[in-house]
Amino acid sequence: MLDIDRRSLLKAFAGLAGTFAVTAQAPAVAASRAITGGNFRFPQGVASADPTPHGVVVWTRVEATDGSPTPIAMRAQISKTPDFNSVVVDQVLTVGEDSDHTLRLIVDGLDPDTLYFYRFAAGGDLSRMGRTRTAPTHDAEGPARFAFVSCQSYEQAFYGAWARMLADDLGAPQEEQIDFVLFLGDFIYEVRGDRWNANMQNPTWLKGANGALREIPPFPNGSPPWPSTDWNKNPGATNAVTLADYRFLYKLYLSDPSLQAARARWPFISTWDDHEFSNDCWQSHDTYFDPAGRPAQSRKVAANQAWFEYVPALLTGAQSPRNVDNQAHDFKFAAAKDAPYSGPAQDWIDPDPDNRTALDTITIYRTLRWGRTVEIILTDNRSYKSPSPKPPKIEGQALPAIEHVKLLDLGREANGGKPPATIPGTTLSNPRQTAPRGSMLGPKQKEWFKRALVASDARWKIWANSLPLLPFRLDLSSLPFASIKDCYLGIDGWNGYPSEREELMRFIHDNGITNVVSCTGDHHFHAAGTLVVDPDAEKPQPVAVEFLGAGISSEPLFPGVERASRSNSVFHSICTFDAGDGPVENWNLAMLGGSLTALVRSWTWGFIAEAFWNASINPGLKYVDSNSNGYGLLRADAGRVQASLVTIVNPATDYGPKGAPILRTASFTVRAWKPGETPQVHGPVFSGRPAFPFE
Repeated sequence: MLDIDRRSLLKAFAGLAGTFAVTAQAPAVAASRAITGGNFRFPQGVASADPTPHGVVVWTRVEATDGSPTPIAMRAQISKTPDFNSVVVDQVLTVGEDSDHTLRLIVDGLDPDTLYFYRFAAGGDLSRMGRTRTAPTHDAEGPARFAFVSCQSYEQAFYGAWARMLADDLGAPQEEQIDFVLFLGDFIYEVRGDRWNANMQNPTWLKGANGALREIPPFPNGSPPWPSTDWNKNPGATNAVTLADYRFLYKLYLSDPSLQAARARWPFISTWDDHEFSNDCWQSHDTYFDPAGRPAQSRKVAANQAWFEYVPALLTGAQSPRNVDNQAHDFKFAAAKDAPYSGPAQDWIDPDPDNRTALDTITIYRTLRWGRTVEIILTDNRSYKSPSPKPPKIEGQALPAIEHVKLLDLGREANGGKPPATIPGTTLSNPRQTAPRGSMLGPKQKEWFKRALVASDARWKIWANSLPLLPFRLDLSSLPFASIKDCYLGIDGWNGYPSEREELMRFIHDNGITNVVSCTGDHHFHAAGTLVVDPDAEKPQPVAVEFLGAGISSEPLFPGVERASRSNSVFHSICTFDAGDGPVENWNLAMLGGSLTALVRSWTWGFIAEAFWNASINPGLKYVDSNSNGYGLLRADAGRVQASLVTIVNPATDYGPKGAPILRTASFTVRAWKPGETPQVHGPVFSGRPAFPFE
């Protein structure tokens, strides 16, 4: 039985540039290898995506060696064997400038739980060979093994994490190899010249041993150079503006051999975060120089189109759990003007027609199934969110106070529907007094997400969630004489949307939904723990589990915090201290046990520090490695989930195809739980040098 309706797909794909559908069948004559060549090349490699029991998406990009923009006919071949003596697809297709010569082929009619090999030919020139696999049937027993990754800035470091993952997987027994990769956002970074490395003085994050790091050439168009402001630490940087700019970035990022090899070895299941469009974006607005948002609808359309062209995914025709309609759909161009924000609607979605037009060009939230074991639920945490509830600047309060963020997030629902006109304790106006309650997912996606959770009968519900739900808060009120309120460590993610976070966690609890695991990225460090309904409850109730993976190459959290705290000796002591053999990531301890605990540890080298331990500031948080790059690995079976957070050495050095050495691996086990039981995260168990303070 086919997983997708090919007739419906063909109708949907009619006129959709670069997208085709085909049903596998043995050709009458096996494909032969071309002999002559030299006219075409495949500079971004090959890829596959979104496996189902009977199908997969395969992808490539072709170009003429003479740069000719004319349409190119190419041959797509899929085989059960790497020698291509068992071909099941042999199709000639034509791509042109309208898809930037990218090809996305939706294949069905394949066998379940089976390895396949694929390649493309243009004229006498062959692409590299790709390897992919189909998913098990929905009722099949057996484990699922996948990697989860995010945040691969091209400028800030090299892709030694990808090379390490590849080398280890190639050396592993087949039954222990990765089935697929869950990509959780920030495939590209939309800024050129965002070189934090130029300012780094932390000894754990320096220029590579081979000298300068990678640079991005000038954009085809690009924004004017950024000015020097308090917000912008990189004057002269520029950002992508047009479709040509975003295409340019994907082509550059995909020129990396390790990233190409990863996409050729494993099918990817992808969602996006902010940098595929614009840093800290919400809906179709950027926030570079105005946290309230600036109109960028035309950029959003361009970013959506480039993502669709270069990140293969099954959107139109995607599966859904029973009684849940698929909402995802392929990109369809629509012109949108950069219109100013017209104020919050009832649901926070900017009612401006150009905003809605830009958002509606593509929908990417969807589900995929891996046997009886796993249902993957992917959300889009950017396209429908309200702007972050940033409080007005308050003297002495450098980070947003928890109580102020909660007030603003609730909007007109605060204080039982009687929100104060001013921020409590100040004379500053409450900017959200008449606004609706904040939302990360938006009403339509949130309802779909809840229905998908309820409808899934898979043993594990894996939430592919680009922003972490774990609380990351600082109890600065515990510091003597500081007179600072407890605060959030950033509010662009779920920290800034506490009411909707609690709503979803309470929904999971009240509906008896078990075995929910959030895999997430964005924050540039490793973390793990249980997710509780209300972090401020007297006895927080765990209902789910989260694993946060560090970035592939983007600067970790710790060096940035260390730089920012140098002007204040107290805060710098909370962040780090010198233990005699180098700086210590004391920031881990501040998040796990509280600011005062970290401060006492710094000043006393550990004596009496545990007496000040505050487990209530971030309930459920089990592990933090704030100075980390790497990736996560997860194996799920009927009875448990085993997760490993892999930290590589500083990726500012190019280690080539052998991969960056592993500094440490922190492993965790979560046993399946039933309604009425609570999830528990067992670990970390370390291989290599443990992170501070776990040594």
